[in-house]
Amino acid sequence: MINKNALPDNFSGVVEFKKTTTDYETGTDAVVIYIYHYRNGELHREDGPAVLIEGKPHEWWVHGRQYSKEEYGHFLEKKALKEKLESNLGEKGSSQRGKI
Repeated sequence: MINKNALPDNFSGVVEFKKTTTDYETGTDAVVIYIYHYRNGELHREDGPAVLIEGKPHEWWVHGRQYSKEEYGHFLEKKALKEKLESNLGEKGSSQRGKI
């Protein structure tokens, strides 16, 4: 896991690093790539998994809360519905009304 103390407070961005281990018996190196997505200091990504570690299952995080793949799918459905409702309400609310 990444050392969060190495990141600035409220960091937003992608952290990517490689960990190389050497098998001294065979002389081969193994490289594992770690990718973490942050927004305002919390693991967060709305367009895919926030944690990608080569060879391990992906992790979905939104606003620092971890979701299963299924829960993340429900989160996206709710978000799309909310945006559609807000869009529809905004359109109806923008029509001008006359005095009675």
